[in-house]
Amino acid sequence: MPIQILSDQTINKIAAGEVIENPASVVKELVENALDAKSSSITIEIERGGFSLIRVSDDGCGMSRDDLLLSLERHATSKIRVAEDLEEVLTMGFRGEALASIAAISKMKVVSAQKGSAVGGEVVAEGGKIRSVDPAARNEGTTVQIAMLFYNVPARKKFQKTQGASLSEITKFLTRFALSHPEIQIRFIADGKEIVHTLPGAIEERLKTLLGEAFLTRAKKVEKTDNRCFLSGFLGSPLEARTNRLGQYLFVNGRCVRCPQIARAIYEGYGTRLSSRLHPTFVLHLTLPPEWIDVNVHPQKREIRLREEGVIQEVIRKGVMESFQGKEPPKEYPKGSWDFAAPLKFQEKKEFLPPSLDYVEEEIAVIGLFDHYLIAHGSSYFSLPNTPGPYEGMFLIDLKGAYARILYDRFVKEEVPPLQTLMVPITLEFPKNEGDILKGHLEEVLGMGVDLRPFGDSAFIIDALSPEVEEGMVQGLLEEFIEVLDQSLAEKMRQKKLAFTLSSYARSQKKGWTVVEAKHMVKELMKTTSPYDCPKGKPTVIHLNHDAIENLFQKPPC
Repeated sequence: MPIQILSDQTINKIAAGEVIENPASVVKELVENALDAKSSSITIEIERGGFSLIRVSDDGCGMSRDDLLLSLERHATSKIRVAEDLEEVLTMGFRGEALASIAAISKMKVVSAQKGSAVGGEVVAEGGKIRSVDPAARNEGTTVQIAMLFYNVPARKKFQKTQGASLSEITKFLTRFALSHPEIQIRFIADGKEIVHTLPGAIEERLKTLLGEAFLTRAKKVEKTDNRCFLSGFLGSPLEARTNRLGQYLFVNGRCVRCPQIARAIYEGYGTRLSSRLHPTFVLHLTLPPEWIDVNVHPQKREIRLREEGVIQEVIRKGVMESFQGKEPPKEYPKGSWDFAAPLKFQEKKEFLPPSLDYVEEEIAVIGLFDHYLIAHGSSYFSLPNTPGPYEGMFLIDLKGAYARILYDRFVKEEVPPLQTLMVPITLEFPKNEGDILKGHLEEVLGMGVDLRPFGDSAFIIDALSPEVEEGMVQGLLEEFIEVLDQSLAEKMRQKKLAFTLSSYARSQKKGWTVVEAKHMVKELMKTTSPYDCPKGKPTVIHLNHDAIENLFQKPPC
């Protein structure tokens, strides 16, 4: 096939593939355009997840008739003039390709009016082609309406997520945008229902509305100015660090971005207050000289590059450290006497067990229990898949891995597990966007042993739990569930991933077992579908024969 120049329509569709991933991408581009137009109030309306309709209205400066026509041309922008302007970008957008890219894959109508003009203008486009330009009545500002997104690119539409997942993505973006610009009123309406409505005001009020009062109550305020860098915001308590990064909001010059270098400095500022496997929550605004950052490195401007990396990291590190100095509450330790007994427990006498644990007769020749490892004599009780018996020497059983395997097999089934009603229900609060995810998957959460019901906008009440889910771990477990539920997965795969998440989280929280409980667990492990490996694929039972044990005590080579 000979080389040929592509048509403008084809070029626009290719550009749309880079800039517009989903309805949330459209909302992002339109809302950022409204911000650049100096708007103080922005209203977003969508229908059917944004696939049928997206309408963004603002009270910004508006456009003239000539600018209205130019706005649908590729690389037509009012935000930069020459290449040198890219060195100091002060606006959210600057490439001039968003409206053209959106128009290429939708049916678009733009109505705009400038201050003092007697009449505004309206332009209608379909598939990137302008159909009509007419006068229109409107107050100062702009309304962009997008209908039938992806109507002329069915291959793209086929790979889109569900309407519910699209709504969640849009809500997440608007949450981030509202946190980055508390001076702007945001109103978000989905299928006629108001989802978000924030009034202009202080960042503290915005945090209460979107993330909940609990976050603000326990967060540390940070303010640090040094070397032309200004850091401000709120740091979540280290005691409430999470196993995922869902609670992290970083804004650089008003733009929500991902930047590993900045994130590393934040973690270093927390220091030893933070476990190596946990992630802090924060809402941080970083203001830098425009020439210090390069935002032109990602099609959707999600990532940035830093030019004075060392200076920026030092300011952030100091700011985070100083916010905690002398203010961290003392850790609470359980009351009672200290137990300095050796961690190795040998075979125990029969002991009284709770009704849920029946005593197991001597079927496993137990040597002892070290931490969460059960040590047993070699016997025919086990039948390793790759090592035929008879077995001499000893077995090491990883009780945490066994516990995870038992829970995974129990919860991967479709029926609801038996629940125990709580004497005192648990009340939990989540940020609004995370609460909306839970509200959309209450049945699946119930299938994982948590009877959850909404209570107000962002709070939930838990009335009953599966015996395997302890009250102290339910907050962290639900935070893990949110990360899974936010993904676009088939129902069966989502259930497996939820069961995997529950088993892994419960495993990490479990503290210890007695020898008798350990023997009972081994008996339950042998009833599972795959007793010799945990859900992560790691072995649960290891056999050490006499030769393997002797090799451990050989003289090392010279």
